[in-house]
Amino acid sequence: MQIGDGIARIYGLSKVMASELVEFPGNVFGMALNLEEDNVGCVIFGETSHIKEGDTVNGQAALRPCPWANKCLAA
Repeated sequence: MQIGDGIARIYGLSKVMASELVEFPGNVFGMALNLEEDNVGCVIFGETSHIKEGDTVNGQAALRPCPWANKCLAA
């Protein structure tokens, strides 16, 4: 994992989906945005100073809620 400017590049998180929430150590969450063949780029929603290379990151199998999606689908 590489971290800089609130962005993490994570290796080994192959089953994550775009916009999926991911959990970093210390109950810090992020969102998978950039899916590459060998890594995932995530924006981190919180303090990054305690997150380091080698930490375990877990996919949450949950996408960010989109409150207007049902209105768009119903149109």
